[in-house]
Order: sequence, then structure tokens, then C-alpha cells
Amino acid sequence: MSSLPLTTWTGARYRNGSERQFAFELTMRCLLAALAVVACYCFQWEWLRSWTATANLRLDALAGVNLQTLSFDTVAWQGQTYRYVIACTFADVWCGSLAFLWLAGESVRRNMVVVAIWTIALFAFNIFRLSVSDVLFAWGLSWDLAHNVVSGIAYYLIWQVLWNRLKASRRTTENTISRIPVENV
Repeated sequence: MSSLPLTTWTGARYRNGSERQFAFELTMRCLLAALAVVACYCFQWEWLRSWTATANLRLDALAGVNLQTLSFDTVAWQGQTYRYVIACTFADVWCGSLAFLWLAGESVRRNMVVVAIWTIALFAFNIFRLSVSDVLFAWGLSWDLAHNVVSGIAYYLIWQVLWNRLKASRRTTENTISRIPVENV
């Protein structure tokens, strides 16, 4: 057995209480995000699947990929049938991202504005992601490359946006605290 303390062995040593608090906050946000994604899959999201399919088909048509609508969430292309499921809508991404978007130090109104803007941006980004995948697939790339790799890149970019928001809010909070005048008692 090693004589190093557990915190050194696991790499979980913190320089100060601020880092420990941020690690706890991040853990809580991850747990809330997981719960939100689980809750997301309790719903069918038919209205969003329909909107996503419609918007995706319109953008695909502009790119020269013409899919045939079979139902509100199902399309056909070159004899293959494709169904828009919850993951195609990014509803799960949206639900999970709320835990990382909401900042306790901000007003409810400010947080709601951020969520509204995020919702619109995420929907547009998702439609772009789906259309890029469709165009690449139409050009002959395999489904794994055209859809799954593009989706993986999209998930990574979304995480980067959320992570940078958290880091920026942490820096702002630390800078505000460090400027508070300390009086001699």
C-alpha cells in the first residue's frame, strides 16, 4: 500500500476552498444533468420531432438532398426509412444542458433569457448538424462517418460552450470577491 494520502494518489488535491467548491458544484450539475436527461426520455416530444423533421427537410432541400415525408417524424430517402427520435431533436441535450446553463448568482430573469437564447441556438445548431450529416451521407460517406462522427463533434462543441460559460462565471465571481475591500477590525 502506498504511503501517499488518498487525495494525492487520486489527483484530487485542491489548492483552496474555491476549487473544492467548484468541484462540488460541478458534481451536482452533472447529477442534475443526468436526472434531467432521464426525465427527458419520459416524454415523447412528438411536437419537437415534427418541427425538427420539417426544418431538417427544408434545409436538406436547399442542399439538394430531397427526402420524402412519410409521417410527422418519418422520412424516406433512396428506399430507406428514417425516423426522428428524441436524440435527433437534441431534447436530451437541452434538458441536460440546463444544469450547466443556470447560474445561481444571476437573476431568474437573466437565467430565463439565457435559456431562451440557448433553446433557439441549440435548435438551429441541431438542424445544421442533421443537414450536414444528410449531405455527407448523400455524397457517399458511411452512416457512421456522416452521422455519428458529426454528432460526436456537435456534442463536444456543445460541452465546450457550457464549460466555457461555467469557467467564465467562476472567474467573474472570484474577481468580484477579490475586489471586496477588507477593513481592519
